[in-house]
Amino acid sequence: MTNEVERAFELYGKRLYAYMRRLGLSEVEAEDGVQEVFIRAMRSSIDWSSPKGYLFKIAHNWSMDVLRSRMPLLDEEEGYELSAGKDHFEDVHLLLQSLKEEERSVLLLLYQEGLSYREVAELTGKPENTIKSIVHRAKAKIRKEV
Repeated sequence: MTNEVERAFELYGKRLYAYMRRLGLSEVEAEDGVQEVFIRAMRSSIDWSSPKGYLFKIAHNWSMDVLRSRMPLLDEEEGYELSAGKDHFEDVHLLLQSLKEEERSVLLLLYQEGLSYREVAELTGKPENTIKSIVHRAKAKIRKEV
């Protein structure tokens, strides 16, 4: 099992860290989160030959717990004016942070991590059509802000 865990860490450690950072966790929180993901995964009996979905589910749940434990980073009512050029990344980050945790997480899993609607549904425990509705609402919010 040790080799399989090491391989999973090499394949997914940085991606899990990046996912947690994009959700709004600090560097330290995301580092702790990656450790917690692998500790929890090693305590349970998972198929280490294909651990991606399970690892992201643990990361998602742990991140949501951390985010719920503190105040939201941005007020959803607050508007953002987009600028061009080098600030584009910051604008996208602000737009994502203006979404509800659930919307932000689903968009990141779909578009950043490349999971399918079915995989996101399994990971979050929500029906696939609910995931599609969440994506639709999130995109509508982003279009409204842009």
